[in-house]
Amino acid sequence: MKKIILATLAFIFSLSSFAQELEEVVVTGSMLDGNYYEMPAVTIKKKADFLVQRIRLVNDSRSPGLRRSEIRKTISNLIDSSRKVKGIALSYGEGFLVPVNLNDDSLEIIEDRKKSDTSYVNIYAKVAVNADNDAKDQINELRSFVYSARLDGRTEIETQGDVGLSIVSPEQYRYEILGKIAEENNKITEVVGGTCKITVAGLEGRVEWERSDVSELTLYIPYATEITC
Repeated sequence: MKKIILATLAFIFSLSSFAQELEEVVVTGSMLDGNYYEMPAVTIKKKADFLVQRIRLVNDSRSPGLRRSEIRKTISNLIDSSRKVKGIALSYGEGFLVPVNLNDDSLEIIEDRKKSDTSYVNIYAKVAVNADNDAKDQINELRSFVYSARLDGRTEIETQGDVGLSIVSPEQYRYEILGKIAEENNKITEVVGGTCKITVAGLEGRVEWERSDVSELTLYIPYATEITC
């Protein structure tokens, strides 16, 4: 059954998996709680790739050009500082993260509609998860990096929410999950008997995830199994 499932889906997902290969997905929110009972039977656990802290750089200098210049200088300072600390990096984006690039027009400095003469930009400071180091120590390292930022002019830095996680290309774990689903169905067949038919639906869905620990994610495909005897 495992070979049948993998062979059937191989072509369907080959192109989409390649396209998602380098996507970095940010995961915010609390630990896995109420969603536990909504998950399918088969899941896998993986260490996140990064601990991430969303930060907002705010500037209220009178001139829009000066606000933009001082925010960009602060970002440049952060980039320089990140190069001196192993594992620290800067990203931006909503949901999907890309490295901060001051030459990229998509790094948008926004005019605050609620406050006059105020501009801001949201970015992420992150530290690579090291399984050999305590996660809380790495969180403290990340926060120290943020709080020690060299701010230019009237720029201020605000943390946005708790430290979250990010994972690079969650779709890379698709076939590991599918393999475990196949193993589970083989065991079900052994228990209920070979005359029963097992039908699996939902395997075409994307890999989904929930935060299950300080630096760990639970990944799954929301499938459903039907047994007919």
